[in-house]
Parts: sequence; C-alpha cells; structure tokens
Amino acid sequence: MKKATFELFQRYAWLLCSAAVLLAFLGTRGLNEPDEGRYAEIAREMAQSGDWLVPTLNGFEHFQKPPLIYWLTALSIRVFGANEWAARLPSALAALGTVWLTYLIARRLCSETVARNAALILVSSVEFFALARLLTPDMTLTFWITAAIAAFVHRRHWLFFVAMGLGFLTKGPMAVVVPLSAALAWQITSRGTPEVRHLPWGRGTLVVLGIGLSWFIMLSIQSPELLSYFWKYELVQRFASRTHGRSQPWWFFLPVITLALLPWTFFLVKPLRTFWHRWQEGTVSPPQALLAGWAAVPFVILTCSGSKLVTYVLPLLPALAIAIGSSFASTRRVWKIAVPTMACWLLAAINVDHFGPYFARQASVKDLAEALEAEANSEDAILFTCGVRAHGLAFYAEELVSTTKGDADIVLPLAPAQSARVFRNARHCLDTLSTGELAYGIVDQERFASSFKPKGWRALRTEGDFVLITNRDSRSLVQTR
Repeated sequence: MKKATFELFQRYAWLLCSAAVLLAFLGTRGLNEPDEGRYAEIAREMAQSGDWLVPTLNGFEHFQKPPLIYWLTALSIRVFGANEWAARLPSALAALGTVWLTYLIARRLCSETVARNAALILVSSVEFFALARLLTPDMTLTFWITAAIAAFVHRRHWLFFVAMGLGFLTKGPMAVVVPLSAALAWQITSRGTPEVRHLPWGRGTLVVLGIGLSWFIMLSIQSPELLSYFWKYELVQRFASRTHGRSQPWWFFLPVITLALLPWTFFLVKPLRTFWHRWQEGTVSPPQALLAGWAAVPFVILTCSGSKLVTYVLPLLPALAIAIGSSFASTRRVWKIAVPTMACWLLAAINVDHFGPYFARQASVKDLAEALEAEANSEDAILFTCGVRAHGLAFYAEELVSTTKGDADIVLPLAPAQSARVFRNARHCLDTLSTGELAYGIVDQERFASSFKPKGWRALRTEGDFVLITNRDSRSLVQTR
C-alpha cells in the first residue's frame, strides 16, 4: 500500500508542486493598478448589486471586456469576501487547469514523460507564473483556449466549440483564432489518414456564436448604441488601428516571447530546428502541425495587430512548453531546473511589495487606502481620484468615488447621480473641492506639486506615482476667503 501511494505521489508530484506554487500567497500584496484594481472593483460591485448583465466600474457602466472574468471573480468575492486572495483565485485556478490540460494534450500527442516535462516547463515560465497571480482575463482566456485544443485532440468535438464560445465571452476573438488555427493545421496534415477529425463545423459555429455573442447581443438590444461601440471601437479599431494607444513595432513580440519563456527560452532551439527540417522534407506530423498552428499562426496575427501588450502571447506558451518538453529525454533534468526557478519566482512574488515605489502608476493603492481609513472623520469625507486610474481606492473603501471624466470610461449617457461624481477635468476637480468640505483623493505626484499643493492641499502618503492628499488643513483658509 505504501509503495503504491509513493508511486502515485511520484507520478503526480508535478501537479501538487504546481498547485502549491500557483495558490500560495495570493493575498499577501495589494491589487496593482490599473488592471487588478479595475477588475476587482467591477466584480465587487457586481457581487454587491446582483446585476450580472451590466458590469459597472465605480458606478459607471463598463463594456470594455466581456463579462465572464467578472462573473467568476464576483462569485469568488461572494464566497470569500472582498479581498485580494478572492479576487486572484479565479486566475490561479485557471492557471492550474491550464497546466493540467497541457499535460493531457502532451500525453496524448507524445508520451507521459513529455507531458510531465511540459507541465513543469509551463508553470515555471516567468510570464505564466506572473499572470497566474494577477487578476486579468488573460489566464482565463488561456484556459479556455487550451481546453478547446484539448477537446479537439481527445475527439470531444462539441466541447471544442463550447470552450471557444466561453473563451470569446472572456476576451474576444483570440479564443477562436488560436484553437481554430491549431485544428486546421492538424486537419491539413492528416488529410486522407485515420487521424483526420470530422467536426460538425456548421452546428459547431452556431454554438460558438450563440455562447460568445450572447452577452453582446443582449446588451445591444437593450442599448442599440453599444453595437457600434462593440464592433467598431472594441474589435476593428483594437486590431487595425492605434486608437487604443497600444501600438508597438512589428518585432515587439519577439523579445516578449523570449522573456516570457525564461528560463526555458534557449531549449526551444532544438524543437524549432527539428520542425524546420521536417517542414523542408514535407514530413510534418499532425501533432507537430497542431503545435505550429497553435503558436506560429497566432503569433503572426498578433504581430500584424495594431494593439500589442506583453500578455497577448500567454495562450501560446502551452504549445511552446510541449515543444520544449519533447526535447528532454527524462523529467529529472526538468525538475532540476524547474524547482529552483519556481522558488525564485515565488520568493520574488512574496517580496514584490518592497518594490512598490518603482511601479509608478502600476503600484497598489492599498497602503493609501489604509492610511485614509486611519484618518479621523474620513468616512464622512468626499473621496476622489483626479487624472489617475486608481480604482483600487473604491475597492478598498467599498464605496463609489468621484473621478475625472477621462478616467471613467463612459460609454452611455450618465444619470444625474452619476454626473454628480464626474469632474470635467483636473481644474474642475480642484475648483469643486475647494469649497471647504473635507475631501481625500489620489492624484499623481506631478499634478499634486503643480496644482493641489499650491492651493494648500497636503500629501499624506505616496506609493509609486500615486499621492494620497487631503484639504483637511486648508479648509479654514478656503472658508475665510
């Protein structure tokens, strides 16, 4: 019995190690801005209001992303409370699920050894590890993409389409592009062989569209002006223009993918060379073609996109992990690299708060919110942000705050109660709050020095580029003028 237990532990040690690394210390640091603060606050408001159709950010309707990540995070917050651990749990579980699915795919395509190698390589890759511990839609999207490909490989054809639909409901078209390019690459190389898959493409497409577009259709029926917003601004302009301010040179993803795979990057050379020789000889197998379709085709599409972020390559990492895992003859050497690497990443994650001053506008405002809570009568004061995206203030204060229009992501016309919390610009913010009423707010250091400090506002605490300020000591001056 003991021998069987030991063998079982040895067989799944990679999974236990992955779970420990991905789930440990999720709540030991504050939510980073702007992404984590934004997604957590949307989920908190959804959990509080019970409105699962229309996401709101600081009380304003927010339509920039589909709702699945909000639903999952709101459920976690309802169960575990409004805290960092609960907010990040869906991403961590999605990462663990992605590791497991990568193992299943590699075991079917290659062998048990390659499967364990791929799982360990993936979980110890720096970008995968980092995004598993961040509240963003990217890891959940990666889970659904990997789930779709796993379903295709294991001939679960309806699950293939369902997973793509759920991925679309998480973060849009890449949830379809990646699995589809992987599947088509397999189909092309397996044509005329027993390996070809016979998928119900017509009905399956209806499943993808029915799931993926359901939320968009419901909202567009409710507010027809959203149809143009979704189609033109969030889809066409995001890919084909620089409207979203995420333009980068064409070669941007080359260094990104190089860094994202660390410390495994250089082990990718051997499988790439092997694939190139097979390609020249015309002997590429369906599994090799699937991995190429999974990684190479989406990489080219991302390179052509007008919007580029380092997180966009995350769904490609499982394919690269399988390719790298196939170049190791045993798992022992992989363990020797993976264990110290994961220990280093985990140590860095535990101590990341010490580097807060270097995060600029990506810093957490948790310490600022705690300093605000310690202030006398702060519960009766006006809370605001001016010229910064610091939605974590609303999350930690558990109340809506006033903000400048450019930071509110307003799409639909505002109700009177919403308009009352919106400043047209920084000057309007300063003029409105210089009436003697107690106020606390978060601005950037430059704006504080140039606009608020000369008017008698006082800085209470700084974190990164953020400054918590108050007019507590200047109100008497305002009132006597």
